[in-house]
Amino acid sequence: MQASAMLFFLASVLEQLDLALEHVSKRDIHNARFGLMLTDNALELIFHQIAKNKASELKAYSYRQENYRHQKALDKALGRNFDEKVKLAKLENHLADPVAQTIKIMHGFRNELYHVGIQHEAILPNLALFYFEVACNFLRTFRISGFYWSSSMVIPERAKKYLNATRFSPAAPEDFENAFTFLACNSGHDADETIAAFADHIESIIEEQDTYIDIIARGVYVGQEKTRDEAIIDCQSWSIAFSDEGKAFLTNNDWSGSVLSAVQFITKNYELKYRSDPIPSWERQVARLRAQKDPHAALMHYHSFVTETADLREWVSESAGQAEAEIDAAIDRMRGK
Repeated sequence: MQASAMLFFLASVLEQLDLALEHVSKRDIHNARFGLMLTDNALELIFHQIAKNKASELKAYSYRQENYRHQKALDKALGRNFDEKVKLAKLENHLADPVAQTIKIMHGFRNELYHVGIQHEAILPNLALFYFEVACNFLRTFRISGFYWSSSMVIPERAKKYLNATRFSPAAPEDFENAFTFLACNSGHDADETIAAFADHIESIIEEQDTYIDIIARGVYVGQEKTRDEAIIDCQSWSIAFSDEGKAFLTNNDWSGSVLSAVQFITKNYELKYRSDPIPSWERQVARLRAQKDPHAALMHYHSFVTETADLREWVSESAGQAEAEIDAAIDRMRGK
């Protein structure tokens, strides 16, 4: 990228993050959603620029290309995949592993917000503030060798307040490091508050699941009672029996018979993820999360929990809903409805 173009590029990124700060600072879910997406886009622009800069460097100095170890990673980073861009930035020592992992997780949240709508409402304001701080702390380390400007260049208005313009130049190279440092320091992000928000959200999920498991274990009619362990096993077995994976498992094992016998076969032979009530284990995870001091590690813990438990939580919720619907129907029948 030409030096003048780099100045305008960084000023545009700075403008975008200034706007992001305006939104994340309001701490409501709608502004947090917009602020998080702005932050993510700014980072993606920078990561792509890192890849372009490396490609230009190798093209200008062909002898370096012969010994460059990450050519495949560079080729992928020049494409559209966000994770590949992050991977190259990490390989080029722009990112530490915990920060890279955080950015990839946050990008996943961004995709959910963009394609699905508001998600993770309970923690979204904290996520947005954390991501903004992470982005600014990374961007202040982004180095440029220098730049020049032309009289026709128009610096974005939001960026001007961070730049020390003179009659010779609209900015100095160090202005951008100072600007991103200022933004990071004024993000208002509180790591302890974010970690607590992660733990609170998981705790609320556990409380909800605990109630659902009780509903399933009680059954609908007399004689249908089961233990909580049995309830967890049944939720998995019935759901898997009707899934493509479950059907393939039955076929590969030459099974034939009724639906009930299929469920029983899966219960006995399939490698179920949970064979007992998961609530005690989940509660211990929350306790460990609350004791965490590093927000990057806490985010990894949170993300791992919600991802790994997603299927079971959905199955438990569906089973509890079916039980409650049958209870309501039985009550209506008793009332003659």
